[in-house]
Amino acid sequence: MNDPSQLVEHFFRHQYGRLVAMLTRSFGVRNLEIIEDSAQTAMSKAIIHWSKSGIPKEPNAWLFRTASNVLVDQLRRQKWETPLDAALTDKIDLSSNQNPEQDCSDEVGDEPLRLLFLCCHSSIPVESRLAFALKTIGGFGTSEIASALLISNANAEKRITRAKEKLRELGEDIALLDSQMMEDRIDAVRSTIYLLFNEGFAASSGRENLRRDVCDEAIRLARMLIRFCKFEHATSSALLALMLLHSSRFDSRVDTQGAIVLLEDQDRSKWNWHAIREAMDCMMIATQGSALSRYHVESAIAWEHCRVLSFEETNWEKIVEYYRILDREFPGPMVSLNAAISLGYRDGPEVGLSALTAINPVVRSKLRPWWDCAMADAYRRMGKNAEAIAHWHDARVLASNSQQQELIDRRMTSSKGSCL
Repeated sequence: MNDPSQLVEHFFRHQYGRLVAMLTRSFGVRNLEIIEDSAQTAMSKAIIHWSKSGIPKEPNAWLFRTASNVLVDQLRRQKWETPLDAALTDKIDLSSNQNPEQDCSDEVGDEPLRLLFLCCHSSIPVESRLAFALKTIGGFGTSEIASALLISNANAEKRITRAKEKLRELGEDIALLDSQMMEDRIDAVRSTIYLLFNEGFAASSGRENLRRDVCDEAIRLARMLIRFCKFEHATSSALLALMLLHSSRFDSRVDTQGAIVLLEDQDRSKWNWHAIREAMDCMMIATQGSALSRYHVESAIAWEHCRVLSFEETNWEKIVEYYRILDREFPGPMVSLNAAISLGYRDGPEVGLSALTAINPVVRSKLRPWWDCAMADAYRRMGKNAEAIAHWHDARVLASNSQQQELIDRRMTSSKGSCL
């Protein structure tokens, strides 16, 4: 990767959370707003400096030192004329060539994981902590967070602001975390990792539908969670199994031009069977717990898709039953949508169409354009191509990711061809 702008984009996606977390540990949560600004400024400086002088030998260390310099300058400009200012400046040797990656091990084991636990404080509403963590650790934009949480952009911004204000009020810092705090927050941490993976698996905006580096970061955090948190291994293992099963299909999920390939059309010989075997081991550990989580049920659904050699062999009877459990124990808009889709594959497109139409209009509005795509596919399978085209068109208008738009265009063109 010799293009500086592409490398900076890669670092922003993959290293932003680590950079913010390390600066937060050094400078404190109370300075989080300035820390985030400094991290983004460092990324902007990198594009300019690396284009002129070449990419440094240690890009991570360069970004860390640059962001630290920017941060200290901003603190001084804000007249932080107290002993704390000198202490903060002395905390980091800005002239050294240390690699910040070498300073990431402690009780939890990884700075972004510690920051994740910090922002999952019980006093912060669940919806706010998820939005905050996705922005701070994942580096997601407001629109991406809104799509991941099925909320408006304005609502996403309010949740992030609310979380930051509450953290400043609480006065907590990364170094203060202990085992009891971690145990109290682990459910929220898992939920955030789950959303992080989902956004990488189907990016809500941008050029790429699949962002592997975001998915890899979520999987890495889940591994760290299992390694360093000595409780509730079963549920964490179920979450890791779920992500591994989905990631096993990455090589077949896009074609050589980067276009999306749907599950029914994927070349299963390209699936990563090493990841599937590891997921099976995780599922065995997951069965040793006493509690049933949504990750247990969703990993069972993913396993049903991975265990057969063709789409036609899929055991839709089991999948429908698993979605019934999800709908009863862990209801949500996407559960309703996928339950209706699975019914359509088990009992026929007419039944699926009826189930899709029966979804509450308020819930349906949160599912678009996915609901429109499901409706179009049901009509396509029924041979009603005019109706399918109408729903593809609605989905195309609502889709925000360019590759999703291209997929819808291809499906719409195919339906139009069937009308001739």
